[in-house]
Amino acid sequence: MELTQRYVAQDQSDLPEPVVDEWTNATLSDFPVHCSYRTTSLFQPAFHSHRGFEFYLCVQGKGNFIAGERIHALGAGTFTVVKPMALHLSRPNRSVPFHRYVLAVQKNYLENLYIEDKACSFTIRQWLPDPDNDSIHVQLNARQLLSVQETLTQLEWEITRKQPCYRLITKSLLLQLFAQLGRYQSESGDDHGGNHEQKQLVENILSYIMEHHHEPLSTDDLCGKFHLSRSTLFRIFKQITGFSINEFLVTYRINMAKDFLHGTELPITEVAAAVGFQDISHFCHTFKRMSGMTPSRYRSIHRTQLNSEMPPILHQQKMGQQR
Repeated sequence: MELTQRYVAQDQSDLPEPVVDEWTNATLSDFPVHCSYRTTSLFQPAFHSHRGFEFYLCVQGKGNFIAGERIHALGAGTFTVVKPMALHLSRPNRSVPFHRYVLAVQKNYLENLYIEDKACSFTIRQWLPDPDNDSIHVQLNARQLLSVQETLTQLEWEITRKQPCYRLITKSLLLQLFAQLGRYQSESGDDHGGNHEQKQLVENILSYIMEHHHEPLSTDDLCGKFHLSRSTLFRIFKQITGFSINEFLVTYRINMAKDFLHGTELPITEVAAAVGFQDISHFCHTFKRMSGMTPSRYRSIHRTQLNSEMPPILHQQKMGQQR
């Protein structure tokens, strides 16, 4: 039985809410860098994604950070970089205080940063996930943590208060951050903590689902692929990610659909098929329930936003190509 069909008859109101973080997208449209220090308790109900890079520094606390097919251990000094549009979420231990910095940087802004200065290119690019990976994760020591924390504190202050020359200082502080990370490259270690075998197993399952999300996937297929009983498969996956396999699969498919709707001219029926929905009505119903709007409405809104963000000459070129 297909995973997408297995739960159709059940109440799907518990499935994750919208997976695209429109608040972060809107914030980065206003200014290409956003940084905030957060100490509030956290429970993210759904995987989410946005069109900027995310740099996530854990100052205090522990738990897991899931980015694409990778599960990283959270702890004081862990530093995680997530590429644009990669599904991710934090799963901190809620029994202890959890403090973190979240830095988001617009993709084009960051790319231009190292294109403008060739000397910075390698230093910056080595801290960005390559095309085959959704994230980078390292452990900073106490000295490195304090140094990076100080830079992020200054970034947050400049972006929040917008004093004269804050744009230039923000750019300078961002370059300083990458320079610091470049020096720490040889000192950073791998992530630790958690049941390594179970984490590796769930990472492999996540990777397989993401690679085959457009195909019919069944529970029996996954059990046979990973040599697990159904109960063990469901238990370990839920324990590590906080979601059922079907919840992750549907969330990932809708996330991919949004990427298609935003970046291509494919008809909605072809978008549905491309992400693994065999029934167009089921796709539209699921998309609207999780996004609050129909696929066509989503495409219309985001095409309008995209055009409004373009310089006039690029917008004219784009319209000319469409004609």
